[in-house]
Amino acid sequence: MVATEAGGIGVTGRRWYSGPMRRFLLRALCLPCLLAPLSLPAQTPERSLDADTWSRPRTAEGLVQLAPLRDTVAALQADSRRTLLIRFPEGEQGELWASELRDWMVALGIPSARIDIETDPALMEQMDLVIRP
Repeated sequence: MVATEAGGIGVTGRRWYSGPMRRFLLRALCLPCLLAPLSLPAQTPERSLDADTWSRPRTAEGLVQLAPLRDTVAALQADSRRTLLIRFPEGEQGELWASELRDWMVALGIPSARIDIETDPALMEQMDLVIRP
């Protein structure tokens, strides 16, 4: 070990800071890490419809009783800048579910231009409804 010019003790070639300098460096390096999540846009929680729920006979009255759809329609109507992403399982069945859900959302008053659909290989027997700011 060798004494450094800053008063700390270090291994040859390295400087170990102590006292006020160490606290300053810790704050300078840690503060951005703590504040980084605050700079991310707020993500609206996803809502899901499982295959069992979606396989039941559908009417407009029945669909607005489903909490995920009711909440999604309310969120979209509250802010005209928001859009909906419908994520669905891969395959023909998933694509049919998503297309039918998009049609129902249009029937419930959401413009089709605000609705996107995409496959999600991680999904099996459900569709996820994601509100985007």
